[in-house]
Amino acid sequence: MPRHLKNPRILILITVFFLIFILYISTSNFQSKSIITTNNSDDISYLLAPSSYGYKNFTEFIPGHIPLILSIPHGGHLFPDEIPDRKQNIPGIVKSNDINTQEIGHSLSKRIMQILNGRRPYIVINHLGRSKIDVNRPLKEGVEIETSNETQIVWNDYHSFIRDAIDEVDLRFGRGLLIDIHGHGHPENYIELGYVLSSEILSLSTTVLDNNIEIASESSIRALYTRMKNMISFSELLRGEYTSLGGKLQSLGYDTIPSHTHKFPMPNERYFHGGYSVQRYGSRHNEQVVDAIQIE
Repeated sequence: MPRHLKNPRILILITVFFLIFILYISTSNFQSKSIITTNNSDDISYLLAPSSYGYKNFTEFIPGHIPLILSIPHGGHLFPDEIPDRKQNIPGIVKSNDINTQEIGHSLSKRIMQILNGRRPYIVINHLGRSKIDVNRPLKEGVEIETSNETQIVWNDYHSFIRDAIDEVDLRFGRGLLIDIHGHGHPENYIELGYVLSSEILSLSTTVLDNNIEIASESSIRALYTRMKNMISFSELLRGEYTSLGGKLQSLGYDTIPSHTHKFPMPNERYFHGGYSVQRYGSRHNEQVVDAIQIE
């Protein structure tokens, strides 16, 4: 069954809020090393660099101008007959698309461009359907290695584009945010935010979350917390009413996990805590300066 991202319009607005929160409120002297200026704010044509494409145009990289990267792994609309369907029987394997995630990514980019006078986020898109490839899994799980060399190329193209975007954001800004856009079909209808922290970790007390430094270090927003730990606690960054992405969404009436209202999933509730891309590229690895959040 196709899976939907919940409440896409409000996510667009809140993502803009959280980007500003991460990059500007966290430090008073944040500045790009290569800010582009113009005397005519209405003329944005100078900012519009063309997309780059991978093998057979199955992947796309849209260059950006701000330290925000949108990755869209499961919204592909192409299902070429010459590429075999995935046949893996690994537990938890999903082969259906996340509906409208490409459209949401482009809408978010357009809204940001309106706010920032034409400056846009980096976007990395997989255009192949999920029945053909899953770029949000390790290579051996995401493609039919024995029957399709083409999907291996596509998988590598997609992750090379993400790596290129991260390297450029690191070089230009020294920090940034990767948002991995997904959808889900869980009956609770929550917006699920994944920081690579399991349900069990999220259910720990505020005291444990704030005093066990290994928890923050293993999250995909480690770098953000490191910059802000003298201002707010880790639990506030995860689920504070005014200091977290989930808290902001919840305050606007959209049930979100984690947040100040729904701090952690109940034992009978399913929850996606963050897949391959967020685990690989988020700042849980000490050398990484780009934080990552999975949004479902």
